[in-house]
Amino acid sequence: MLIRLQDRPEIREEGYPLVMKTAVNRAEHSPDISVTWVKIWGHHQRMVCDVSDRPYYIIDGQGTFQVGEGEPFAVSGGDLVYIPRGVPYEFSGQMTYLVMNGPAFLPGSDRVVEERRLPE
Repeated sequence: MLIRLQDRPEIREEGYPLVMKTAVNRAEHSPDISVTWVKIWGHHQRMVCDVSDRPYYIIDGQGTFQVGEGEPFAVSGGDLVYIPRGVPYEFSGQMTYLVMNGPAFLPGSDRVVEERRLPE
């Protein structure tokens, strides 16, 4: 199956500095994995997902991630960040990335935890 990102609709959520396109999702493809293309320009709130593990593949740009209570670290194009389910994380920057969820993203499975601010 070929999925062309240019054919997928852009999704914007009020209050978030990002635009995204779902490529592989639970409803159309599989309950086992989802893949979403995202472009962000700012801070993504600290959250945790107790349902899915999440690899983030940074396509281009630069940013900063903090996973759990670890020290924040810089990322750039070609880097991959793995977020295990149940571990809080946040990030900021100007990046384009793919986020994968296994099992597939389930709406309502994210919960916001204490707000912090990483450098952008």
